[in-house]
Amino acid sequence: MIFALIADGVLFASLVFGAFYLALSAPSRPPAVTPEPKLSLAVASIAALVVAAAAGRGSLRALAAGRAPHVWIALAAVALLAAIVTVAVMVGNVVPHPHEHALGATSAALLGYLALHAGIGLLFLLSNVTRISAGFLSPRRLIDLRLTRLWIEYTTVTGALAIGLVSALPALVGVSGMRP
Repeated sequence: MIFALIADGVLFASLVFGAFYLALSAPSRPPAVTPEPKLSLAVASIAALVVAAAAGRGSLRALAAGRAPHVWIALAAVALLAAIVTVAVMVGNVVPHPHEHALGATSAALLGYLALHAGIGLLFLLSNVTRISAGFLSPRRLIDLRLTRLWIEYTTVTGALAIGLVSALPALVGVSGMRP
C-alpha cells in the first residue's frame, strides 16, 4: 500500500505541476473569466476530510481496544460522502468551463482526483464492514483498518492541497497576467 501511495503521490505531483504550468503559460492567458471558488465549499470539503481521517483513526483504536468500530466507520463514510458531494458541487461551478480554458480543466482534474480517492476510501470502509461481519478482523488482526486509515489520511492531505491550489489559482493567474 505504501508503494501504491507513493506512485499515487507522483501522479498527484504531476497534476499539481500541470496546474501551475498551465496557469502560468496556457494559451489565451489570462482567461476571459477567472474562477471565484466558494470558500464555504472549500472549507466544508476539507472539514469533511479531516472528520473522515479522525474517524478512521477512531475505528482503528476502537477495534484495537476490543470494541466494535461500526460507529466510527459509519462516521467516516458519511464524512467521505459529504466531501464527495461538496467537491462535486465545486466541479460543477468550475469557471472557466474545463473545455474552454486550461485553468478550468486543471481545477476539474484536481477536484476529480479528490472525489475519486474519497470514493475509493468508501470502498475501503465497505470492505472493513464486510470483513468485520465475517470475523476476519479482531484486536490482533488490524491490517485492514490500518490500510484504510492510511488511505483516508493520504486523501485528506492531498485533498486539502488540491482544494487549496484550486482556490489559489485565480490569484496565481491574476499575478501572472500582469507580466508582459
